[in-house]
Amino acid sequence: MKKSLILTLLLLSFSSFSFEWISNGGGTVIGNGAGLVESNFQYAYDSLKKILPHCFQKNVCDLLDEEKKIIKSITTIVHMNSDKEDRLVFLSEKENPGFFTTGVSEPHRIAKTFLNPNAPIYINTDLLYKSAGQPALSFQDILRILIHELGHQTGEQGHASLDILGGKVALFSEKNTNYYQYKINNQQKLTFTVTNFEFPVKSSIVIFNWHNDVAVDLSEIIILGSECNHRSESFAGLEVINGHYSINDQGNLSFEAWINVECFESFSGQSFIYKRDMSIDLDENYKIKGVFIK
Repeated sequence: MKKSLILTLLLLSFSSFSFEWISNGGGTVIGNGAGLVESNFQYAYDSLKKILPHCFQKNVCDLLDEEKKIIKSITTIVHMNSDKEDRLVFLSEKENPGFFTTGVSEPHRIAKTFLNPNAPIYINTDLLYKSAGQPALSFQDILRILIHELGHQTGEQGHASLDILGGKVALFSEKNTNYYQYKINNQQKLTFTVTNFEFPVKSSIVIFNWHNDVAVDLSEIIILGSECNHRSESFAGLEVINGHYSINDQGNLSFEAWINVECFESFSGQSFIYKRDMSIDLDENYKIKGVFIK
């Protein structure tokens, strides 16, 4: 109960900040945007730290030798720029005419950068949302864009080759991602997105999205609640599986899943898997009340 309470308090603090940060943004914000799609760009950039090593070491992305070199260089750039506030810069083409026109055949590009690993990636906010306000890009679309632009930052100038490479990385991510959607009514739905990785350690990215205007990354909260059974063991990874929805006695919605927590025992050199039950409870307004792991 104590751990559940701590996680609840941490989550309420975090999600309140996230909601304010996101809702004060929007699809046309200038600078470091904070709308849903802008937020997903940031999540995608960070997720490359998990996706690319898996792609490279396990070659699950079916990379050619030249593509492996580019992926290795992109991985270095992602880590190098991880803490830079201007790694992604969101600008409106309408308010900066011609900025995203890089050639006669490439008017109004969705993104651009330079052949320099220290350069920002500029994102055209005019193309991120549909006319009704819904996101125009999926998470995999964003991965394709980022791989393309990061590829240019390695010095690669070819567009077609980077499009192919981005497609391979996005396809791998899609195969490892599950979307759990719950339809509230004809116009509203909420989604829990779970992506599992096995390399370099088992890990999961869990993102909650409600009505296309709130996105909360729950990954760190879940790690905090996934302890090993014994003090002699150290946390070695986890995976989130078997997601589903349920309704509690109060009529409120919960997202439930199993967590396989992997722990390493240093004395014996053995690894152990502990199964946990997770429940992410929502209130009557579909806001997260707390994360409970037992």
